[in-house]
Amino acid sequence: MRINLVSFLDPRIYGGGGEMISRRLVEIGLERGHDIRISSVRPRAVNLHDRPHLSLLIDLFNFGHTVRSLGAWRTFGFSFLEEVTRRAPFVHLTNAYVDVCNLPYLPCSGIREGYCPAKSGLNALRRTTIRDWGGKCFAEAERVKRLYEQSALNVYLSPLHRRVSESLLASDKLPPSYILRPMIDTSLFSNQGLERDIDYLFVGVIGEAKGLQEMRERFRDANIHFLGRCAPGITLDFGHHVGHVPYSDVPRYMNRAKNFVFLPRWPEPQGRVVAEAALCGCNIIGNDNVGALSFDMDLSDPSNYAGVEAEFWQTLESLV
Repeated sequence: MRINLVSFLDPRIYGGGGEMISRRLVEIGLERGHDIRISSVRPRAVNLHDRPHLSLLIDLFNFGHTVRSLGAWRTFGFSFLEEVTRRAPFVHLTNAYVDVCNLPYLPCSGIREGYCPAKSGLNALRRTTIRDWGGKCFAEAERVKRLYEQSALNVYLSPLHRRVSESLLASDKLPPSYILRPMIDTSLFSNQGLERDIDYLFVGVIGEAKGLQEMRERFRDANIHFLGRCAPGITLDFGHHVGHVPYSDVPRYMNRAKNFVFLPRWPEPQGRVVAEAALCGCNIIGNDNVGALSFDMDLSDPSNYAGVEAEFWQTLESLV
């Protein structure tokens, strides 16, 4: 198939969690013989097939560090993506909530009650968000709804991710959806039978949305280790902060941990680290906001992660 992939970030260059997923899907798509051309905001690049069979749109409203950005729509102009979506049927994949919310970490936690509380009052006026959206939920914007309603397929990272996104959209015109299971290298993340000398372990960005306050309340005096960087403005005043470690070193820490702690405040789209920790033999201390825990499967069973990429591409191929 000839495929136009349009994304805020080029997944071949950037290395965030979402980009890891997108990059792996591109790699497998190329292996299956598809001709994939990538257009991105960062770095700015336009590379389109004239007559594609399908378009794959990923995280189009990603906003970087500004609440005013509309990602690919603003950078390329509305006419660019309208042309892309006219050329062929399109599949929409979102690695987070950037296509339904233009604020970091979904401050409402997915519970929409009329006007967005984060966009009301003087602070919102200072950020100019309320001027752009009148204090309304970003998911109410016409172009947001069109993106979700006109796609041939909407792809989510977990049942929780789909449930929260569709609740925010509040639309009765949504097409079928597809849930992408975690893509994990089970040869890297496995139970190595090491001595477990760490009582509690957390891996990821250390901040409010990731449940820092609850972890502080529950594990202040515990043997808890933190792997990852602190979010801006955050000072870690308890536990042992290991800091950032190479991805290849994470399984060793997980194999040393008895319990893996993941208690996010927001509805984490997937939380792949939870699945990785389960594969390494950790007991999971989580909550209802972990997307990985919303799957009806045993996260510690490596067979549940087999063939994920191929299944995704088979689904897309069936649309053409």
